[in-house]
Amino acid sequence: MGAQMNGSHLFLPYFQPKIRFMRLKLATFSDFANQLYPHEADYLASIQNFSKGINSQIINTIKFNSHNPQKPRIFDPTIDKRTYSYVKSWIVQSLDKADVDKFFEWLAYTEKQVILDSITPDEEKEILSFIKTIGPSQYFFLRFYELLQYFRDYLLIRLRNRIYKPVNDYLQKHEAAYHHGMAINIQLNQAAEEIIRQHETLDAEPIHYSDFLKTTFSNPNLDGYTRYRAAVRLTFLYYNYREFENLRVVYDELDTLFKTDVFYSKRILANYYSNRAMMHSKLNELGLAEQYGHLSIRQKNSDYLFYLANLCGVLLRSGKYEKALKLMSSSIPELKKTSSFYNKIGFASFYTRTLVFNKMAKNAVSYASTFLDAYKKEIFETRWHLFFSAYLQALLNAENYSRLLSVAKRYNLLALEKKIIDKTVYMPLLLWYNEVALYMEGQQSKEKLVETILSSARMLLQNKYKAGRIYELLENLSDSIPSEVAVIRQKLCEVQNN
Repeated sequence: MGAQMNGSHLFLPYFQPKIRFMRLKLATFSDFANQLYPHEADYLASIQNFSKGINSQIINTIKFNSHNPQKPRIFDPTIDKRTYSYVKSWIVQSLDKADVDKFFEWLAYTEKQVILDSITPDEEKEILSFIKTIGPSQYFFLRFYELLQYFRDYLLIRLRNRIYKPVNDYLQKHEAAYHHGMAINIQLNQAAEEIIRQHETLDAEPIHYSDFLKTTFSNPNLDGYTRYRAAVRLTFLYYNYREFENLRVVYDELDTLFKTDVFYSKRILANYYSNRAMMHSKLNELGLAEQYGHLSIRQKNSDYLFYLANLCGVLLRSGKYEKALKLMSSSIPELKKTSSFYNKIGFASFYTRTLVFNKMAKNAVSYASTFLDAYKKEIFETRWHLFFSAYLQALLNAENYSRLLSVAKRYNLLALEKKIIDKTVYMPLLLWYNEVALYMEGQQSKEKLVETILSSARMLLQNKYKAGRIYELLENLSDSIPSEVAVIRQKLCEVQNN
């Protein structure tokens, strides 16, 4: 009787469902909060102005957890579930209001309504309300201005002077800002053509665009879309010239801006995180690179495979081979969804390398061979050096030396690599793999092997970025030719010490 009359036992049937319900509600809220990016949490914390301190407490917990995912704080289970529901609704509404992509969707829809003479009175009121808040520094100011041009024409032909006047006043007031922004975007297009041409064909020297791009990006009076286009071009430019410290300055400024609503959307944030991951990887800051890489793949978008491949490259450099394989294998279904061959080839190349590092070289050869048969034309149009570096590495690790030599000869890979190696960021991997295969097949002496690799490695020492990668890439050869790699390392050290 004593045990049955225990007070806590008597109340358990009443409290247990409530406890389970609260845990379920908190789990749902926690899942929602954990999907927020750190910059989203920072922005929300900066604009929150709750009258109730308990709401601020929840936002501060979200902010802390977003920056400390390894040691998160537990959300207070004693807080009423309605409070969590309210905070969640406030977060969604606040981010939607700041989201430039959602504003673009509204622009595109409303422009269609105007052009097709289908706009409703409520939609007209919405346009007029934005006239009061959208200025030249807003992200999609240029597109909004063009919408108003269509709308003014729509109003004018219908003699609707009362609404026509504020629309026309806005267009006249900001006409100079609009034409200035359009002129800058024409220059951005010209800069992009030269920067990409240098990246692909080496016959351009676009470094003179650096000052223009920096000035454009840093100008707070320009619309956000134009400024971010300048940042993207600066990223390409600094990658071409391996000026990663200059790129860090740009990204540190972006880091501050992303804590506001200037450039905000989940799509743009994911792009920023991926680019930042690549930058930290090039600077050999692999911990930061992995952190940003994981943030970039939190949301799946059209560039998900590209971001995933970048993260995989970081994990492989960090020796986290199993983690890379798990991520890549689970994302193979995404490969079928993308129409971007650039992303397809990048994914296939890094997946091949991931299999190699996980001691599955034969699987890697099979996968890469099948991919080459299916997309040979597309590979040579875009990322042939990346793909064949992975494919030949797989063949070398699978000890399929004769096939490696055959592939290199069939596609004239060494001649293609020689054309680009001096003026690009590429390493002479195809040459090295081919030399090792010749040696293993008895068609090359040890002395000739060492001298060929050593000779090309000496030239790499003149390039700061390439010099930093030599020993990492030689490590990839050490399983096949350990003693020879040791000799090459020793001789390189002698060169550097002299």
